[in-house]
Amino acid sequence: MFVVATIIVLLVGFFILLSPPFKVIRTALGLPEELPGSRYNSTVGATEIINEEYENFYLARITFVYHAVFITLLYATIIVFSAIYLQEYIRNLVLDLSLIGTLIVVISSVMYSYVDRSFLWHGTFLSGLAIFFVIALIILLNFKPKNLLEWNIWLSGILLIIGAIWGAWLGSSFMSYRHEYVEALILSRYNPDFAEENFYWRILTSHEHAMIAIALTLTFFLGIRIARLDESKALLRFFTVKRILCLTLVGQLFMAVASYAVTFFGKIAHLIITPAAILLIFGTLLLSFMVKREDILGWGLKIGNIIIWIAVALPGAIVAMSLRRPIFFNPPFRDPVWDWAELAYNIGHWHILLTTWGIALLIIYISWPENLTERNKFVKIGGWLSLIGFMVAMVCINFYMLGNPPGKYSPNPYDNIWLKFLVEPALSTMAIGIAIIYLFYLIKIGLPMIKDMFK
Repeated sequence: MFVVATIIVLLVGFFILLSPPFKVIRTALGLPEELPGSRYNSTVGATEIINEEYENFYLARITFVYHAVFITLLYATIIVFSAIYLQEYIRNLVLDLSLIGTLIVVISSVMYSYVDRSFLWHGTFLSGLAIFFVIALIILLNFKPKNLLEWNIWLSGILLIIGAIWGAWLGSSFMSYRHEYVEALILSRYNPDFAEENFYWRILTSHEHAMIAIALTLTFFLGIRIARLDESKALLRFFTVKRILCLTLVGQLFMAVASYAVTFFGKIAHLIITPAAILLIFGTLLLSFMVKREDILGWGLKIGNIIIWIAVALPGAIVAMSLRRPIFFNPPFRDPVWDWAELAYNIGHWHILLTTWGIALLIIYISWPENLTERNKFVKIGGWLSLIGFMVAMVCINFYMLGNPPGKYSPNPYDNIWLKFLVEPALSTMAIGIAIIYLFYLIKIGLPMIKDMFK
């Protein structure tokens, strides 16, 4: 847990250092002022994810960055799962392979994206992902579910394996169908109906939606397992624990099948994803109010589910409706503000989901296997600061994504009123909370561990 926390802090800290507000710091450290193929093109004064001059380097970089963060959070999730469900000799094997795979993916991602864009690092990156596929198969062969909660967890694992195959299919196809795929990405910026004519763009949509939703669901169920469900509770006299777990089992399967079906059927399957996801998160919301623990873990499960509704589900529904039949946002076709809106919403939306995953793991780590919030008051303060900062930032980023009148793109949007006075202070609060907790891990766990290694 200390090792994965350290990897996350170093990895995310490095990416934050590369953001516009820290230009002075990174140049002082010898890093470039402007990254090659970055999304801002000073010659046209606008953003370009697709930039042929740099061989679409930004598109490649953002792909590698997201995979590095995803794999690290998946490793952190596997640690929790392994400790609860796997026998010691299998657990040790899974944890060792997970650490090796994570280091390979993270190091190769950073090297390929920022140091040396070569086949060596690309191939190394793929080998790291392959290790995680082997880990998934080992877990599948050694995890025997015994109740509805465990069947939900088992289903999450199966669906993640299928999603990994989808991603491998997409990645291996890109070399042969690169031009058509990039063209579809460009078209999707203005009208997703155009992009949906491209088979490989639909694979990407399937892969992205399914993987992040299932990973969040898996983490939630592990949190529920630790917080323990109160079998005697019944919400509205109808929703018992057993019935809700059946609902989430169906909702999870329904959502994943709808996501994967986009690959083959496009628009029709797209329309099914939203109600399927709502069914799933309705079930997880009900379960969060049926846990026995009322500490930061119990409240974190409740707050996290409420935030998903406020910051993801409802705004997502607004965007989905506007894409098909523009109601809330309908500038002229190919107007440059579409570019701004697509960047603001897509990037903000996926950051909300990844941050939710990270904060959920943080809350689990300080609550289990030992409740560190009872052991140290600073950990408790750090946990609540992280949770409060997360809650404010995730809700308020929607004002920037959806409520802010679109305008000319700026390479440094941090003077935006929503970002400057709400989102950035909230993220800073969250970062302070995380720093407090990590310092506790470092002083109480990490340093003694390192000291013992050199005895």
